[in-house]
Amino acid sequence: MKNDRGAIFLIAIALLFFVTTFVLAYYMSYEMQYRTYDGLEKLNVRATINLLGQILSDSVES
Repeated sequence: MKNDRGAIFLIAIALLFFVTTFVLAYYMSYEMQYRTYDGLEKLNVRATINLLGQILSDSVES
């Protein structure tokens, strides 16, 4: 190649593209995992509140 700077520029752009793609994929994976665990936590809290309400209503009826 006649122009080494041009080749280095293309390599740098390609590397930037791959690194950016990797970082975005990692972030999206983390975000999905966080939302999954957050949803499970809310579901378990709701189930616990319902169970405690049922126990309380059963003890009041007795």
